Amino acid sequence: MSELEQYRQGIDAIDQDLTRLFEARLKTVLKVGEYKKEHNLPVLDASREQKVIAKNVNRLEDKQFEEELTKFFQSMMDITKETQTKMMKS
Repeated sequence: MSELEQYRQGIDAIDQDLTRLFEARLKTVLKVGEYKKEHNLPVLDASREQKVIAKNVNRLEDKQFEEELTKFFQSMMDITKETQTKMMKS
């Protein structure tokens, strides 16, 4: 197996974990959406989003990835807001 193939296998294993964790996050997001729906709360909580991003950026060991992690979490939260919005409309 080439070095490149080994790296790709490592990425595949990480992607498997990310998929499992993303699914768990979305299931929890739906529970949050149900709570918000029952209590007439808006989907967007901008201050919470900024706190989540900041908290996770602070967890980075390698700060060179700060911009990328910020984009990653912003994209993920955009997806979760869409997911909550769809659920709340049904």
